[in-house]
Amino acid sequence: MFKRKFPIQMNRSIPSSPSQLLGKTVTALALAGLMTAPVLADDDKISITYVMHEAIDIFGDPIRGSTYDEHRAHLAQFEPLVYDFDGRTGESGIQPGLAVDWEQTDDLTWRFHLREGVTFHNGEPFNAHAVKFSIDRVFDEDYPGADKFLDVPITEVEVIDEFIVDIHTSEPVPIMLQRLSRNGAFILEPNHYENLSYEDALTSPMGTGPYRLVDYATDEHYTFEAYEDYWGWDENSNIDELRILMIPEISTSVAELLTGNVDIVRLTADLVGPVESEENTEVIVAPSVVRAVVMFNLTVDECLEDARVRQALNYAVDRGAMIDAFAFGNRDLAMKTMVNPPNDHPGLEPYPFDPDKARELLAEANCSNFEIPEIDVMQPQAMEHAEATAQYWRMVGVDVGSVSLVDPAIMRERWMDRSLGVHAYTWSAAENTPETDMYAISDSRQRNSTHWDRPEFEEMYQELQRTVDQDRRDELNYALQEMQYNDPPGTFLYLRPIVMGVSKRLEGYYPHPSMLMEDWKAIYVNEE
Repeated sequence: MFKRKFPIQMNRSIPSSPSQLLGKTVTALALAGLMTAPVLADDDKISITYVMHEAIDIFGDPIRGSTYDEHRAHLAQFEPLVYDFDGRTGESGIQPGLAVDWEQTDDLTWRFHLREGVTFHNGEPFNAHAVKFSIDRVFDEDYPGADKFLDVPITEVEVIDEFIVDIHTSEPVPIMLQRLSRNGAFILEPNHYENLSYEDALTSPMGTGPYRLVDYATDEHYTFEAYEDYWGWDENSNIDELRILMIPEISTSVAELLTGNVDIVRLTADLVGPVESEENTEVIVAPSVVRAVVMFNLTVDECLEDARVRQALNYAVDRGAMIDAFAFGNRDLAMKTMVNPPNDHPGLEPYPFDPDKARELLAEANCSNFEIPEIDVMQPQAMEHAEATAQYWRMVGVDVGSVSLVDPAIMRERWMDRSLGVHAYTWSAAENTPETDMYAISDSRQRNSTHWDRPEFEEMYQELQRTVDQDRRDELNYALQEMQYNDPPGTFLYLRPIVMGVSKRLEGYYPHPSMLMEDWKAIYVNEE
């Protein structure tokens, strides 16, 4: 388990001017001036309030969700066949969900034995036909988006009987269970979705999850009630109502936590102290698989087509200073490539901070003063490392323009048509496998604005996805990491800590290392 109070290493000394420009100090007095009206709940209900910061435009069609907060909201209402995390213990690993057991009947067939007695929120029974409908729907040629699941080579979902289903593939899929744990394979109620247009489905949920939506005001709040017939409640479960409250500013949400108006908020390094010192709140930290990155678009300027320039932009950045400022001084969080531990290359080290080397490489490429007109920031939490990166790049002579948060609707559109410029975001692949880690930079990915198209990389990446032999998987994984290290599609910075402020009245809460998931069914209120 990883629930613990700070202190951990809290080195806030910032040894370079870019990070000094971004330093923040929040005092209890300053927080007091940010108070908003309290969240009111029915006194007869046991209600908890979880704060989110990103827009939730899609809450009825989980496959199409694209933001961290959309993914978490979906998991309150929908379920996969298997889970990869137990919020009651904080332990990762594949475990039963809507499937109670599974086996491979041959290299290309996975058989799942389904949980009996489960119902959707409209009372309709869950069965093998629902599994077939939900997965087939993703692969329908008219379906408008299933970015993270289309590369799973499923050829058929075969109903064997009411509670047994076979999934056939054209090639071996060594991480099939991990892929089925994600939102691409959440199970939907067939009758409900068959009668909805794809557009109407975005805001009309019908799943089997622990909570069902009863009220919402876009960008303000989403209210869910506990589904009494949910199969997964245990003896501690006692929450009647889950409220998701949208508060754009993290500092404001912390003020609400300190006054008891909300129960769970995300923290940044500068906000840990007030939460730790308050009698009725605590700090929880989880292992992280969330990467802070600034990715290139090689079409922005011809200089970005030169690998030496992209290497220079990696040498120009002081990861250690960023980690001191934004990641509690834990230098072990520095990134090498897009692949997380324990799958990272043991022979590689993070790019060192070497601005002289950066200037030398830029001069060799005749790009000492080239221009990056803007950095598109895709999520609020990416702003801090985007601004710091821009400052470092300016220090070695790169003409960096604005650093701006992209409106979510525009971001979604530009992401789909690959028209983002140089872009900053936090990339998380909850499966934590080499192939899902590297999916962000594969040119086969529908949402990939890097235009880093390397045929050799793609060929080896495709082989990795179908290779079962672990020795060959390691060989491919390390070779692919060497390619992206030497010919970088982005600036790989650090793993972003998963740090949450939580009311002490809650129990059973452990945040998922990816920030894409929450085990809502595990949380309960201590009524003592």
